[in-house]
Amino acid sequence: MTRLYYDNPYLTSWEAEVIDVVEKEGKFAVTLSQTAFYPEGGGQPSDRGTIDGIQLLDVIEDGGIIYHIHPSKPQSQTVRCEVDFQRRFDHMQQHTGQHILSAVFYNLYSGETSSFHLGEDYVSIDISLPEISDYMLRKVEDTTNDYIYKNLKVKTYIIKPDEVSKLPLRKLPPVADSIRIVEIDGVDYSPCCGTHVRSLGEIGIIKIIKTEKYKGATRVYFKCGKRALLDYQAKQDIVASLSRQFTASEGELIHRGEALSAELKNLSKEVRDLKEKLLGYEAKEIIAASSSNLIVKSFDDKSFEDIQLLSKQIVSLGDYVVILTSTFDRKILLAHSGKSSIHCGKLFKEHLLKYNGRGGGGDRMAQALFADVKDLKSFEKLLVETVKAQL
Repeated sequence: MTRLYYDNPYLTSWEAEVIDVVEKEGKFAVTLSQTAFYPEGGGQPSDRGTIDGIQLLDVIEDGGIIYHIHPSKPQSQTVRCEVDFQRRFDHMQQHTGQHILSAVFYNLYSGETSSFHLGEDYVSIDISLPEISDYMLRKVEDTTNDYIYKNLKVKTYIIKPDEVSKLPLRKLPPVADSIRIVEIDGVDYSPCCGTHVRSLGEIGIIKIIKTEKYKGATRVYFKCGKRALLDYQAKQDIVASLSRQFTASEGELIHRGEALSAELKNLSKEVRDLKEKLLGYEAKEIIAASSSNLIVKSFDDKSFEDIQLLSKQIVSLGDYVVILTSTFDRKILLAHSGKSSIHCGKLFKEHLLKYNGRGGGGDRMAQALFADVKDLKSFEKLLVETVKAQL
C-alpha cells in the first residue's frame, strides 16, 4: 500500500483500487492500493473524508496495514477518495507546532517531551520539568514564535538505522528498517510518521494556554494556527463584553474586577452579620413558643446555611436540642449545646442509609442530605422519636 500522505500531505483527492473488504459488527474495513488518509498514531488523530462520496468513520493501522472503516461496502473496484482538508491542515498546524515547541523546551531548558496529545478541543505535551516558571513559559513562547516568523522550512526524509547517529535527534526512534525524519531547518530533528506543513510560517502562531502538574512533569496546553485565532477571538469577545458591562477600558478591567470583588466581600460580611442578628431574634421567638427543650422546625424558605446559623443561635441560649430541616435544600440538622448525652454523629450513622441519606457529624452536631423530600421527612420523624426517647 502506497502512503500518499508521506510525499504530499496537501493531496486532497485521488483514485485507488479496493484490495480487500472485511465486515465486522456492521462496519466494513477497506484496504486500498494507495491512500492519503492518515491513520491514528503518534498522538495525531486519524483523517476524515469520503470514499466514493460516503463519509469515512475512522482510519486505523494494524500490522502495517491501513484499514479504512466504512459504513457500507464500496460498490466499485476503483474508488474516488477525498480528504477533509480543513481537519487535515488543522492537524498539520498543531503537529508541526508541537515539534518546534518541544524543540525549544529541549534547547532552552533540557525539557524532554514524553507524550503528545492532539484532541478536538486542546493540544498538550508533557515536559520532563517538575517546575516551569512564568518567565520560562514566556521565553519558550517568544522563541517558538520567532522561529515561525522566520518561516523555517520543514523537511521529511527517510534514513537507515545506521544513519541515526549522524543526526542530533531529540528522541531515539524504535528499531526499524527505515526511519522517517521530520527536520525543521537545522533546529529540530525528530522521527515521526505524521503529517506536517511545508514551512513554519503556515503555523501562523503558537500560544501556550496553561500548564498543570502531571506525574512529576508539567503538562503544557497550547494552540496553533486557526485554533489560536479562534481562541483569541472568543477571549476578545469576553473582554469586550466585560468592558461594556463595567464601562471600563481593557486595561482597567483587572483593577475594576479587584475593586468589585473587595466590595462584594464587604457586602457579604454585612449581610451575614445582619442575618445573624435577625436569626438571633427568631431564635428567641422560637424558644419562647416552645414548651420543651427539644425544638423541631421545618423551613421551606430557608437555605441550609440559614438553619445552621439559626441552630447556633438557639443552642447558645440554653440547654436545647434542635432538629431543623430545610426542605429547600433537602437537608436536616441535629445539634445541641453539649450538655445532652445524645451523640448526633452516631445517630445519623446508624440510620441514614435506611433513608437514602448522605452525611454525618460529631457528638454535638450532624447533618445530612437526601435525594427527595419524602426521605427527608421520614428521617426527621425518626429523629424526633429517637431523641424524645433519650431526653
